[in-house]
Amino acid sequence: MKAAKQIENLAIQIIPKVLRRYLIKKRIKRKFKEKLGYELNLESPQSYCEKVQWLKLNYLEHNSLVVQCADKYRVREYIEKQGLGDMLIELYGSWDKAEDILWDTLPGEFVLKLNNGSGKKYIWLISNKDSVNKKAVVQEINNVLHRKYGYKNGEFHYSKILPKIIAERYLRDDGRDIKDYKFFCFNGEIAFLSIERGRQTKEYARDYYDTDLNVHPVKFHDDVRKPDKPFEKPENFERMIDVVKLLSKGHPHVRVDLYNIDGRIYIGELTFSSECGYTRWDPVRLDFEYGKLIDIGIAKSYLESKQKV
Repeated sequence: MKAAKQIENLAIQIIPKVLRRYLIKKRIKRKFKEKLGYELNLESPQSYCEKVQWLKLNYLEHNSLVVQCADKYRVREYIEKQGLGDMLIELYGSWDKAEDILWDTLPGEFVLKLNNGSGKKYIWLISNKDSVNKKAVVQEINNVLHRKYGYKNGEFHYSKILPKIIAERYLRDDGRDIKDYKFFCFNGEIAFLSIERGRQTKEYARDYYDTDLNVHPVKFHDDVRKPDKPFEKPENFERMIDVVKLLSKGHPHVRVDLYNIDGRIYIGELTFSSECGYTRWDPVRLDFEYGKLIDIGIAKSYLESKQKV
């Protein structure tokens, strides 16, 4: 099965564009049914997951701002223009080739990541530069740097990003893993957020909240455990809300990820197709309830305006 998927992924990389899109769409429909248990309706999408799939296949790649904001390097320029430059994670360097990484100029610990993908294969947490196998890291980067990440799940907006390697500050919170705040937004309005901590440890925990930081009744299949007690509200939480609303305004749906360390807010990333549109809501009715919040009319209006130009 694994070998068959690898062959399929390779074939999709090299076949003509029209056929590629046909095969990817077919694969999405198959995977959607396998993961979520119901048929994907792209003609009249109703659920959250259906609408995310529609946005992936019809809209995201055509919006230049979406492509820029999904780019973990170029989004920095956009954040600066929004007057939020003080919330950027410190950048140590950027390179087009892994062999060009200036290891000697980097601090003892840092994070290497690729700007055009998401997940463990696209990020390297370097906690001790002197003990890391640099040749192995370079090889791992080269293995994925020019891979068309967006082809795997039809996230074509990622495939329009020029690949780049970036090195950023390794964020810590008193030596512990930082809390990750993920805001689920719909055209500038926040429906709920998740807070998680300890992703790299056995203490990994997550819970969901409304914008007053009351526990929110959202649940997903195969979710991680809840914390022993609810996470506390940061003193500058209202400022976080303002930042998220600003960054999400005008987008049918985007997840805005923030960090908050010692009272300072950092912007992580903007994700326009969370979980690739395969989020397993529990129960499934939540999939359709939150689907009502995604107004694909915003996307259709944008596409129509582009055609008129």
